[in-house]
This record gives sequence, C-alpha cells and structure tokens, in this order.
Amino acid sequence: MSKPFILSIVGKSDSGKTTLILKLLPELKKRGYRVAAVKHCPCGFDLDIEGKDSWEFTRAGSEGVLLTSPEEIAILRYGECSLSIKGMAEKYFDNVDIVLMEGYNDASGVEKMEVVREGIGRLETIPEKVIAYVSNMELDTEKRIFPPDDVPAIADFIETFARSENGG
Repeated sequence: MSKPFILSIVGKSDSGKTTLILKLLPELKKRGYRVAAVKHCPCGFDLDIEGKDSWEFTRAGSEGVLLTSPEEIAILRYGECSLSIKGMAEKYFDNVDIVLMEGYNDASGVEKMEVVREGIGRLETIPEKVIAYVSNMELDTEKRIFPPDDVPAIADFIETFARSENGG
C-alpha cells in the first residue's frame, strides 16, 4: 500500500466503536500491517499537564511542543489546524498501512464502517458513505453486515477494501 488506507469506525455513543478498534488492531497487526488509531475527542483532551515543562513552554508562548523519549514521540500543536482529518492522518501516519479512526462521521474522503447495536440504533448518516456495518441486529441494507465478534471476517473485508482502494 502506498499511503495509508483510512477507515473511520462510526456509530452512536456506546455502540462499540472503541471495542471494535481494540479487537481489530491486534488482528491486523498479526497479518503484518502497520496500524495506527485516531480518536475524535469532541470535549478536548489534555496531554499538557500543569507544572510539567511542556505546560511551561506552552504558557511561555510556544506554538507547539515536541516531546521525545527513546521509545515514543508526541507533538502538541496549538490553534486551528488547516488540514482535514484525512490530511492529518496521511501526514502524521505516512509510515503505516491502515489508520483506524474512531468517529469523524462527517470526514470527507474517508471510508466509514458503522457499528450499530440493538437498543442504540443507527446514526443519521447517508448510507452511501458507509461501506459496511457491524451489528448484532438485522438491518435493512444492501451493504455487508458483520457480527461484532467476527473480527477475522471484518479484518478480511478491510484488507480487501484497502487493497482495492490502493490499486492492488
């Protein structure tokens, strides 16, 4: 694959999006793929902890902070980003094969798989934007529907779809 295949796992709150991604990550890694995850945090998040040097740099006016250790890096950039979520995933995860995003229902140019759970229901998405469903109930759709526990079949579908999207 040349650039990462980006798939957004969408669904209503508590439908099982995180659970599905947590199951897909090791399955796809076992198949030899380099996989990254992106999480939508509409309420924000805080990696910049008060009293730490990174927090002090920010408060002193730094436009961003790069944190490094022998095993990991983190980039904190402030202000509005001009890239789309797809653009950010392609830029920051150019060294992976597959990016699994949680949320981003409205992201353009990104394939979506919707998780639908009984008692929670479906999103108000346009069905054409969804390539498949993961559900524990019957749905009125022509698209593929996978049971939530059939992770190998879901991974097979993602693998096949990713190959076709990248011309192979």
